Amino acid sequence: SSSSRDARRALALALPIGPEAIVNLPVEDFNALLGRARLAGPEVALARDIRRRGKNKVAAQKCRRRKLEAIARLQAELGRLGKERERLLRARGQAERALGALRRDLARVSAQVLGALRDGAGNPLPPESFGLRLAPDGDLCLDGPGLG
Repeated sequence: SSSSRDARRALALALPIGPEAIVNLPVEDFNALLGRARLAGPEVALARDIRRRGKNKVAAQKCRRRKLEAIARLQAELGRLGKERERLLRARGQAERALGALRRDLARVSAQVLGALRDGAGNPLPPESFGLRLAPDGDLCLDGPGLG
């Protein structure tokens, strides 16, 4: 792994601090340590390389963790939305059944009312010429020729 490789390289160049500390030190402390240690160019380059790879590794781990957390949140949301969809489909089915029952009731009542229509002489009026309408105030109105 890169951390053991970094440890071997740090040991070979006799860096005064281990790779874990190089990665985890605050940047000011890291730069101060490099200044105090009076390291040569290759040692400074190695320390900076170890720090860069270590920070990148930590960032990649955090990124993978956030990605997994986001996936878990999305899966939970998907489950919740699936349940909500099922609930809404059941409610829609109930509403459609209730609407069908109301339409059947309306057709039956309309047929009864329209079948009972009579002219002034008591003769039946043709039901196909008339219709029932629900007025905005909720009253039932009869529509047809000569009405209005």
